[in-house]
Amino acid sequence: MKREKGFTLLELLVAIGIFALISAIAYGSLIRLMNDRARLESEHNFWRSLSITFARMEEDFSQARERSIRDVIGFAQPAFRGQPTDIRAIAQPSVELTRGGVLSFGDNTRPDLQRVGYRLVDGTLMRLTWPVLDLGPQTAPVETPILKNVEEFRVRFYAPAGAWIDVWPAEGISEILPRGVEVKLKLTGRGEFTRLMLVNG
Repeated sequence: MKREKGFTLLELLVAIGIFALISAIAYGSLIRLMNDRARLESEHNFWRSLSITFARMEEDFSQARERSIRDVIGFAQPAFRGQPTDIRAIAQPSVELTRGGVLSFGDNTRPDLQRVGYRLVDGTLMRLTWPVLDLGPQTAPVETPILKNVEEFRVRFYAPAGAWIDVWPAEGISEILPRGVEVKLKLTGRGEFTRLMLVNG
């Protein structure tokens, strides 16, 4: 009688074993590829957020204007002011200024000025914007988160005399605006980043 051709049990087991080995190698490579992609995407998002943060601050500082404001009580406040970071809920922003170059649509009589500021709230750097320059009793800023996982936020101000100071305006300095601002951000697991920015440059 003619014998039927086919796979023996041993050959079948060997084929299954080879297929399982190849599948395991391919699956491991796929997992590594996906992990690498996730890390790359995370890195991309981090550097993008950091770059946008510094770019936004640099734009605000470069558009600084010598326009003082009035607070909710009616007292005059400096056009540009800064202080060491205070993380208390009622604390003033680390830096606050009047800036120009703000687009307004529909009303050509509206000035291009805006009051902006930066403060650290629960590990998140916030950008503050006020709807008006001279504040009323009910005026409150809009807080927009721009960078997370911030451990420290420090600013220093470069005086026209050539010295770095921690508080602006400083005693004995008549200039309304500093010449520059040094911004330091310490980020969780990332270290410290420092940028020097011109004011009204």
